[in-house]
Amino acid sequence: MTRHDDTQTSETLALDLTPPPGGQVLHATDRATIIWGDARDPQVIAQVPDGYGLLCTDPPYGMRFNSGRSDTFTEIAGDDGSVDWPGVLAEWVGPEGTTTRGLADKRHVYVFGYRPDQLAGPLRLGGHAELIWDKVGIGMGDLTVAWGPQHEPITFGVHVKRRSDRAAHGGRLAARLRRGSILRYQRPNGASATRHSNEKPAPLMADLIESSTVRGDLVVDPCAGSGSTGVAAVLEGRRCFLVEVDRQHAELAVQRVQAAERIADLMSTT
Repeated sequence: MTRHDDTQTSETLALDLTPPPGGQVLHATDRATIIWGDARDPQVIAQVPDGYGLLCTDPPYGMRFNSGRSDTFTEIAGDDGSVDWPGVLAEWVGPEGTTTRGLADKRHVYVFGYRPDQLAGPLRLGGHAELIWDKVGIGMGDLTVAWGPQHEPITFGVHVKRRSDRAAHGGRLAARLRRGSILRYQRPNGASATRHSNEKPAPLMADLIESSTVRGDLVVDPCAGSGSTGVAAVLEGRRCFLVEVDRQHAELAVQRVQAAERIADLMSTT
């Protein structure tokens, strides 16, 4: 049974709102590592183990909207379009010229909010496809526009380390479970949207993780939000490495992942 170390979270309640260089580890077990830190910080990036199994993330991608009302949530850090997120994520998979750093060769990425043509170069993708998350309900979006948002693009791709392999059309490995490109999962909204303004449903994240990894693989999310990727990874028998720049969301991710670990412990003993 996994032994959880909850002592680290007791020291996180009255600190600055800006993470220190290198971030701060809020939670660390054999199943999960959660860091309060900036995904752009080279000292934070250096802490992710090389050769990990999956990059699955939803970076703030400059889609700031005006809903016409006073929202429950404040603007997400980095969501003003000023950050080159493809360039940041390139450091997480391992920049051009590296063959051992970051994401393992021929392993997968899922990035919300971007099209494959925006990520194929920076993330060194071989085969790739655009998936669509159908959120079922219509979101608020910009109330001055006649059409309300109900979907979000997700780039799926195979990370190929060597330029020559990409030129030879390497990396056309399919996800283990071949599925349709429309993923229909209800987005938390209304009274259920209490944790994060763009929270992902854990079943959606579990679907992506289960399709592209095996048990024991390390799933990395450098823009973890409230921790849905980590929750899904732990419950699917994978490990997770999460980074979140917002202090409140990072601490919430710790609480949610700890709860998932307790469930995983119970599952492992039955």
